[in-house]
Amino acid sequence: MNAGRILGLYRWSFVTLIVVASVQALLLGHEGGHDIRPLAAAEIAGALLLISRATQRAGAVLLLCVFAAAQVISVVQGYWPIQFLQYACSACCIVMLDRAISPHG
Repeated sequence: MNAGRILGLYRWSFVTLIVVASVQALLLGHEGGHDIRPLAAAEIAGALLLISRATQRAGAVLLLCVFAAAQVISVVQGYWPIQFLQYACSACCIVMLDRAISPHG
């Protein structure tokens, strides 16, 4: 298996997990008194943009904004989860690796 195929599998796995978690958040609606539906919808949009090489940068930027907002909401609620940092690293890694292994750079 080559690097491009591995990255493709990781990209699709990441996007799938983010979309599933966001749909769950949409169904929940609120967390700690905050309406998280707009954030969940933006997260789905960012994840879907991450699928295509043509829109992956926009998707990553949108996801980074969503993860930052989710972190702020968590901090306001009094806890400091690290999963949002992990998600941000994954989104950045997908875009950076794609660029590194692309024949067009």
